[in-house]
Amino acid sequence: MSKTKKQGGTEQGAGADAVEMSAERAEEIVSLLRDGALEIPVGAEDLAGALLVVAGQRDENRDLLQRTAADFQNFQRRSRQNERETRELTSAGVVQSMLRVLDFFDMALQQDPTTATVEQVIGGVEMIKAEFLRVLSTHGVEVVMPSPGDEFEPRKHEAVEKRESADIEPGHIVEARSPGYVMSDRVIRPAKVVVAEAAGDGIKEEDGDGAEPVEQGGEG
Repeated sequence: MSKTKKQGGTEQGAGADAVEMSAERAEEIVSLLRDGALEIPVGAEDLAGALLVVAGQRDENRDLLQRTAADFQNFQRRSRQNERETRELTSAGVVQSMLRVLDFFDMALQQDPTTATVEQVIGGVEMIKAEFLRVLSTHGVEVVMPSPGDEFEPRKHEAVEKRESADIEPGHIVEARSPGYVMSDRVIRPAKVVVAEAAGDGIKEEDGDGAEPVEQGGEG
C-alpha cells in the first residue's frame, strides 16, 4: 500500500514537472513566433495566429492584474494615511475646545484666596462646569439625568440600589445618583440610579411557641 502511495506521489510530481515544462515550451514558442524566428509548418498558420492572439490576451490580463494590485496597495496606503490624519484632526479639535475650560480654571486660580467669598468660589465652579458641558455638547455629547418616576432603561441607566417606595411604581426611578452621557445614541456612561421595587408582604409577629397572644382584660 505504501508502495502504491509512493508511486502516486511520483506520478503527481512528474505531472507537475511536465506542466511546468509545457508552459516554458509554450512561452518559448510564442517568443519565437513574435520574433519571426520559427518556421511555421504548412497548414499550421491559423493555429500559430490563434496562439499569438491568446498570448497577447494573457499578457494584457497579466498587466491589468499587476496594475490593479498596485492601485489597491496605493488605495490601502492612502486610506491608512487619511484615517491617521482624521484621528489627529479630531483629537486636535477636542483639545482646542478644552483649552477654554482650562482658561476658566486659570481665571479661578487668579482670585485672591484671602478676599474670595464662598459665593464667588461656587460661582466660579458653576461657570467652569457650564463651559465644560457646553464643550461636550459641541462634540455631540448629551447629559442623561433621569427624574423620579421615569421608567428604568437598562441601556441608559445603571441600578445601584433598589428601594421600596410608596410613591414610585416598581421598575421606575426613585432618584438619580449621578448623570450619564450619550454620544450619537452610544452610551458613554450610564446614569447611576435608585430603582423602586415592590413592597414586601407584612410579617405578623407571634409568641415564641407559635400560640396566639392572649388578650388580657379586667373583670367586668
